[in-house]
Order: sequence, then C-alpha cells, then structure tokens
Amino acid sequence: MRFIAPKHFITNNILAFLNEVQDVFNMNDKMEPNVIFDLSRISKSNILGMLLMYKFIDYTYNNNCFKKPEVLVNSYVQNMMTEYGFMKLIESYISNKDKSLKEYKQLSINITDNFIIAPQPLLRNDTYSNEVLRNKFLPQIEEYYSFNHSIISMVFLCLSEILLNFWEHAVEDTKSILVAAGNNSNIEIACADTGSGIITTLGSAFSKDSLSKEQIILKSVEKGVTSKKMTDHMGYGLWILNEITKLTKGRFHIYSQGAYLQNNFGKQLHGKCGYWQGTIIYLSLPLHSPKSLSDIIELKNNSNLEKLKINFS
Repeated sequence: MRFIAPKHFITNNILAFLNEVQDVFNMNDKMEPNVIFDLSRISKSNILGMLLMYKFIDYTYNNNCFKKPEVLVNSYVQNMMTEYGFMKLIESYISNKDKSLKEYKQLSINITDNFIIAPQPLLRNDTYSNEVLRNKFLPQIEEYYSFNHSIISMVFLCLSEILLNFWEHAVEDTKSILVAAGNNSNIEIACADTGSGIITTLGSAFSKDSLSKEQIILKSVEKGVTSKKMTDHMGYGLWILNEITKLTKGRFHIYSQGAYLQNNFGKQLHGKCGYWQGTIIYLSLPLHSPKSLSDIIELKNNSNLEKLKINFS
C-alpha cells in the first residue's frame, strides 16, 4: 500500500488528499504491512499541507493502522518539516512511539523572519482562557506586527477563536496542533485534530432535525450556533472567522467527517468530501486592510438599515 502526497500540497489540493487517505480511518489495529508514505514528489507546500502530513502519520501510528511503515521524503519536504517543527515528531514515531509525546509537549512558539508558531500543541492540562492566550501569544504577535495595532488585534482575535474552538470540541484528541505563519502582507493559520469533529459534536445539537453533514457544516458558521447549549459558550467563533474572511477577501476552510465548507475571497462553497476523522480549519487573511469585531457589527447594522423602506416625501 502506498500513499502518495500531491506534488503541490497546498490549499487547492486538500480535497484530493482527503479522498486519498479517507480509508485509513477504518484501519485501526489492522497493522497492515508494507505501507509507504510517499512525500518525495512534493515540490510545493504551505502550512496546511505540512500539518496534514504530520496528523495523518500521527493518526496511523497511534491507532496501529500499519506495521513499520516507510516514510519517503525529499530535501524540500525535510527542510519544510524541520522549519515548521514536524521533523522531530515524525522521526520520534519511526524510532520510538513512546518518545513522540515527549517531543509533542516540548513544542513552543517560534518567532522567525516569517512569524512561525510551528507547531503549537493544545495540551489538555492547560486552561485556555482569554487571559492565558493573551499572555502566551499576544507578546509575540505585538513584537512582530508592532507597526500596525489593527493587524495585531485581528491576528490575535483569529488565533484565539481557532484555539478556543478546538479546545471546546477536540476533547478526544490529545494532540491537536495549531500552526501559523505570517509576514507583513498575509497571515495563515491552520489547526487539525482527529477527535470527534464538528459534524459529530454540532450534529448532536440538531439530532432531532435530521440534518445532513453538509447542512451541519453550514450551520457551524452561523451566528449563535453551538453544540454546548445551556452553557456560556455563545457559538460566535466560526461565525466571526467567516465574517472577517468575507471583509478581508481571504480564505477560510473547514473539513470534517466527510463534509467541507470553503470561503474563497467571499465566494462560499460546501459539499461532500473524503472522510477525515475530526476537524481541519484553515484561515488565510491579507493584512492590507485588517478588520475587527466592530467592523462586522457595523456591516450587519448597515445591512439591516438598508432593508428599511422609508418614505421621505
């Protein structure tokens, strides 16, 4: 069995990758022999591609899908994996599975010329309050984007909403990982887990409505929709991310358990896709005109006013 990663492992090819790997999530404890992860053909990747390469390998090792699989990489992949902090994790699986958790816990924020958080673990013994996030992430973001306070606010808001969303929902996955990379013109954030997934957690709140997976993933970006009713969880996180994406003409993607939603530069698509156990979120925003919560509220208020029919005669 051979899993071949796409030559260009970037955002546009994620649907093809999910089709390629979806059968793996039915192979727990199979210990399939003679398996090859072929990453040697990759000549271009972004943080989402790097993250999914790691999470795919992570899942198969932790769930005993394969027996001593071989991982093939070229120099490009090795350099990218090293830069983003994944190489040691992958090597730890190959050499000693017990060592992988130690390597995972040692991951930390890394500020370089390209502002990398690569990768940041969501540890279950931490409490991700707004105060903790401010202390952990905000100083580095402020340092890198000191020339523009609006960018700082938008980047921190998006990081916080993604982290808190995964913290709320990915309770069965002890190795959720966030990766971010930015420069003066753009910020990318990706997070993935192999836990319950949005379809399962949010679908439980609509079980009586018999919604399809595609309908559930559309619901996930609606304002006030939450799987944790009767709590203080307001259900605004994914809605905020989707609205900021619309205002900035960025990209916001969600993939979960056979369904996907893509917001590409204001155009929204959704449908069925290859199965991924858990949830993948990807956000890419241009920074030339950063937006805030107040911009979203102002836009919504203006939209409501435009619907009013007023007779000035």
